[in-house]
Amino acid sequence: MARDQRVHDNHALLAAQSEALEQQVPLYVLFNVKVVKNRSREHYEFMLKGLEEISLELKSRNIPFVLKSGEAQQNITNVLNEINAGSVYFDFNPLSGSRSLSKKIASSFKGSTFVVDTHNIIPTWIASDKQEFAAHTMRRKVHLLLENYTLEPAKITNHPFTPNIDVESITLAQARQFIATIQSKGISITAIPGEKAAAKHLESFIRERLATYALKRNDIADDQQSGLSPYLHFGQISSLRVALEVIKYTDQQPLLFQAVKLASPGDSPSEYDGMNALLEEMVVRKELADNFCFYQKNYTSLDAGPTWAKQSLALHKSDVREFVYQRAQWENAQTHDLSWNAAQNQLRKTGKMHGYMRMYWAKKMLEWSQTPEAAIEDCIYLNDTYSIDGGDPNGYVGILWSMVGLHDRPWFERQVFGKVRYMNEGGLMRKYDVAAYQRMWNDEE
Repeated sequence: MARDQRVHDNHALLAAQSEALEQQVPLYVLFNVKVVKNRSREHYEFMLKGLEEISLELKSRNIPFVLKSGEAQQNITNVLNEINAGSVYFDFNPLSGSRSLSKKIASSFKGSTFVVDTHNIIPTWIASDKQEFAAHTMRRKVHLLLENYTLEPAKITNHPFTPNIDVESITLAQARQFIATIQSKGISITAIPGEKAAAKHLESFIRERLATYALKRNDIADDQQSGLSPYLHFGQISSLRVALEVIKYTDQQPLLFQAVKLASPGDSPSEYDGMNALLEEMVVRKELADNFCFYQKNYTSLDAGPTWAKQSLALHKSDVREFVYQRAQWENAQTHDLSWNAAQNQLRKTGKMHGYMRMYWAKKMLEWSQTPEAAIEDCIYLNDTYSIDGGDPNGYVGILWSMVGLHDRPWFERQVFGKVRYMNEGGLMRKYDVAAYQRMWNDEE
C-alpha cells in the first residue's frame, strides 16, 4: 500500500484478498515510509494519522498492517521472504520511482507480482495506450469506457486465515521519529486526515456546495472548491467513490462530463451542473495527468512540452524580463505583484492554493524567471514542498500546462511567453475581487 491509503474501495487490496481467500492463506498489508525530496514534515504527519486509522481497521479484520521505514526495495523484499509470500500486489503510480520499485521487486521475487490501478476510475493503460494530445482526446476515450467502470466495488471482509508469522513492524511513534529530521515549514493543514474524515467531507460537500460548484469554484475570494485534493492525493478516498456518491445524489447519469460554463449567478446552477464540473476535473483532467506521466518519462521537464511551445519559448529565451526573481524570493512571497504574493502566502501557510490562482502563480513564474527551465524547477520545488498534494501527476501537468503549453494550443505571440497562453493581473481583476484575496493572504506576519 503506497498511493492509495485506504481500506475500502481499494481494488489492489480486494484483489490481494481474493487470491488469499482462494489459496486459504493469511493476508498482510505493508506500508513503507521513506523520505521524499522536497516534502514537508506536515505532509508526513497528515499521512501518518491516516495510516493509524488504516492500521486499526485492518487489525479488526484479522489483517496485519506492517509499517517499515527507509529503503523500500530492501524492506519489501525482506518482508516477502519472511512470510514466504506467494504474491505481492502494488497499487499503481505512474511516477518513475514507484514504477521502478515494482519492476525491481518483480524481477527478483519468486512469486507473482501485480500492479492494480485503484487510483483512477479507468485503469490508465486501459483508458489509452498512448500519451494523449489534450483533454478533448482523453475525454472521448473516457466517455466510451466510463459506464463499465463506475461500478460499486466489492467489500473488504474479515479475513478468516490468521497470520502465522508475526512480522516486525515499527510503531506510529517510531515513524514520527523517523520523519522528525524532515524540515517543518509551519504549514497549517486544516483538513482532518483519514478515510472516515474523507467520507464525511465528501458528504458535506455534496450536501452544501455541489449545487453551486460549477459557478463558484473559480471565485478566488470565496473558496467554494471541493477540498477533496488532500484525500484524493493520499488515496484516503477514491475517485470512484466520489463519482458514485455524486451520481447517486443527483439521481442522474453525467452528461458526458462536459465542463459547465455559467456566465453569472443568474444562470441558476444545479447539483447536475456541479456534478459535471467536478467529474470533468476529477475524471477527465485527473486521469489525463496520470496518462501523461505514465507515457512521458520527462514529465517534469521542458522537453515534455509540445514542439510549437518549445520552439516558441526558445525564440524568446533572450527576451528582457521586466523582473527576475530567485528561488528564495519566490518562496518568501517577495515579488512586486501583490496577487502573486497572496497566492504563494496561501500555499505556504495552508498547504494549498486556489486552483485558479495556481495557473496565474505558475505563469508569472515563467514570466519573471531567467529561463523557462529555471521557472519549471522552482515551481515544482514550491509545489512539492508546500502543497499537500505535491509530488502528484496533477501538479506536474498543471505546471507544464501553464509554462510550456502542455495539452493546450498556440496563442498570440508575445514577449517571453512566445505562443504560450498568457495571464495577467488585469484579467483577474475583471473577474474576481482581487483586493479581498490580497487582504486575506498578505496580512502582516
